[in-house]
Amino acid sequence: MFFNTLKYFYYACCCRIFKRMERTSAWAEAEYLIENVPNEIWGEVGDSFTNWVYQQGFFAALIKCLTRNESVKIVDFGCGHGKLAPVSVFFTHPEGEYLGIDIQESYINYCRRKYVQLPRVRFHVSKDYNPLYSPQQQNAVADSKSYGEDWPVIAESIDVVIAISVFTHLREADAFGYINKIYDILKPGALAILTCHIVEEPRKQPGFIFKYNPFLVSLFKFPTPLPTSYNWFTSNPALPESGIAMNMAGLNSLIQGKFKVEHMMRGSTTGGNDPLPQDVVVLRKLTLPIDKV
Repeated sequence: MFFNTLKYFYYACCCRIFKRMERTSAWAEAEYLIENVPNEIWGEVGDSFTNWVYQQGFFAALIKCLTRNESVKIVDFGCGHGKLAPVSVFFTHPEGEYLGIDIQESYINYCRRKYVQLPRVRFHVSKDYNPLYSPQQQNAVADSKSYGEDWPVIAESIDVVIAISVFTHLREADAFGYINKIYDILKPGALAILTCHIVEEPRKQPGFIFKYNPFLVSLFKFPTPLPTSYNWFTSNPALPESGIAMNMAGLNSLIQGKFKVEHMMRGSTTGGNDPLPQDVVVLRKLTLPIDKV
């Protein structure tokens, strides 16, 4: 406990130092983003000051390039500390909205405090269940899962759904449950931007720095296929949700009849060359039934 407290204090100090250094020469627009980097992200898996602002720029660029409208309505599924909330204001003006959704109440409470001054931004605590992120709910979970039934969103009202590092923690049945929910709330022709681990045969080794870290290499091997189709895989059979991959057959079955793949960027964890570790899949909601497309 003491070590974790000391580590957090060290990371928080580093974040404050970086912020102070950045502000000395930053443009006004950059100062706004710098101030919205939470100290709390330091010490979490894969997050840092650099990763935070890089992902803000990466996903903001995707939204900018792939949507043509003002007043964009965005759902950030699995928003965590609200990484995309500060950049959302550039796309939601004047009548759009950013809605951050997470199953961890502590994250949502943090976001509500942190971003209280941001326009057109709100957050929602979902009662959905995931063994990795809400194990305390296990005894209260019924056999049937809700998959976003409590989201404050009406059908066909959303322009963009973003799910960063969500489908990397969903088993097959859960992935289908949530992709159906995403399909329902998106307008015809609207976008879903998902990050995934997509494995190929023969398997590729993780790229970039991962190849120098044996632990990370083992984490992203995903050797164990999961029922029912065995197109989903994990490196931890005891708690599969700690990291899940799918193959292309799994992805195709997941989106069949609902979406077409508009773009796919292959991240380094599954052997790709893009700097983002996870694969990024941009899906466009089909406007006609699959047999008429």
